Formats: sequence, C-alpha cells, structure tokens
Amino acid sequence: MLGIEAASTEELPDDVQHTKERKPDVLKRVTDVRSNTFVLQIEFQLADEPQMVYRMAEYYVMLSRKYGLPIEQFVIFLGSTKPTMPVRLMHRRMQFEFSLISFTDLDYQLFLRSERPEEVCIGRAS
Repeated sequence: MLGIEAASTEELPDDVQHTKERKPDVLKRVTDVRSNTFVLQIEFQLADEPQMVYRMAEYYVMLSRKYGLPIEQFVIFLGSTKPTMPVRLMHRRMQFEFSLISFTDLDYQLFLRSERPEEVCIGRAS
C-alpha cells in the first residue's frame, strides 16, 4: 500500500515533541510599496553555524503557522570570514532556503551616505 519494500525496520520512539520558544532578533510585519504584506525575520549571526538552516526552517514553520503570511528571512553574518553555513535544505518532500548576507560584502558607503544616524554609526563601527 505504501510502495515501500523494506529490507529491515527498527522501532523508533514515537514521542518527538519539542517545547520550543524562539525569539527572533528582528521580527516585523511589512507592507511594501507594491502592497505586499509579509513577515520579515532577521537574525544576526557571529559564528558560522552549520545547523543554522534547521533553526531558520523551524522559525519559518512557526511564523507561517502563527501569522498566516508569507515569510521573508535573512541571516546577516557579522563574522570576519566568509560564511560556509548551508542555506538550503533539499529533501524529497521538503525544500527550504533562507537568504544569507555577509556584512563584509556590504559597501560601507551605503551606511556613510545614510540620513539615519544609527546606520552611519553601524557603518563606521565595521
């Protein structure tokens, strides 16, 4: 009936419940100039975290379920090296991806030209 020809099976514990409370670094409801409304989540990451893709996938599902809106996610990597963390999960029944921005790849002039003092301070600190 399932189309599975098992060579062997092993019983696994059927209790997979995890009590998770997640607090995103930045979480906003955004309506853009084209009237698209979505949830914006931004995470700031100092370490090149190999498991980050799973954490972001958890956030995605939790936020989607709670708000019922499209989710836009970004990880801003603040480390001094080029990040190598995976940004994509590709499984037969699930695909997931988040956007990764390395702070070192950003043009510091973007911050210095800003009219917002907090952006100028960020640019000068890097």
